[in-house]
Amino acid sequence: MAKLLISALVCLAMFGSMVLASPECPTKNGRFASGDQCDAYTECQDDVPVEKLCPDGLLFHQRTKSTGECTYAPFSTCKERTRLQPANGTDECPRQFGFYPNGDQTKCGVYRNCAHGVASLTKCPEGLAFNEESYQCDWPDLVANCNAEAYLGFTCPESELVDGVAPEVDVTPEGELRYYRHPTTCKKYFVCVNGHPRLYNCGKYLAFNDKTKLCDFYNKVPECFALLKDKQRLKAQRQLPEQAQPLA
Repeated sequence: MAKLLISALVCLAMFGSMVLASPECPTKNGRFASGDQCDAYTECQDDVPVEKLCPDGLLFHQRTKSTGECTYAPFSTCKERTRLQPANGTDECPRQFGFYPNGDQTKCGVYRNCAHGVASLTKCPEGLAFNEESYQCDWPDLVANCNAEAYLGFTCPESELVDGVAPEVDVTPEGELRYYRHPTTCKKYFVCVNGHPRLYNCGKYLAFNDKTKLCDFYNKVPECFALLKDKQRLKAQRQLPEQAQPLA
């Protein structure tokens, strides 16, 4: 009799918890992705669900089975949850939060960092362009809304004809590589990949050697070494103290 009573109490407890539990709360406490809307989530406290929205421009990322947070698009896991709240943008920002191109294909190394509807301009490292799809700075020719030639100020020369016929272009991921010195400085050079330029920098104390297609010491690149000596001479002249003027 006692055993039957205990079994009945266990079943009643299980049934009671099933009735009281909310269908929106997989566990008693936690945050959970909500329906087909990627910037919405359900926050459960003691099996009580509360529907919430991420700030405009951020998406809900389900980190574990019961934890999650609002974050930027490339770091979220929306998958088929594609619906979003209506945009609440400003003159500067399409949405309150997020990273956005500045809208000029010739200046794609600068992008807008939006927080609370206010944009601050941020620069990519020299020669790189902001990629809206990855939220990273990338080669300009790999960014859809960037004009690599106009942005870098360099157009790759056409391939030289061989017996009057243009050679086939290597379109593999490695691409066809051609190297050109920067027209205004020895420190930089362009690598043309499938006909589009990418800017490289040799760094301090080095110059691009057009013969070896590598960065080299200045004294190994005669034309650049001569320019360096002229620059050093002019700098030394500017640092000399002015000669004393004769007394009247």
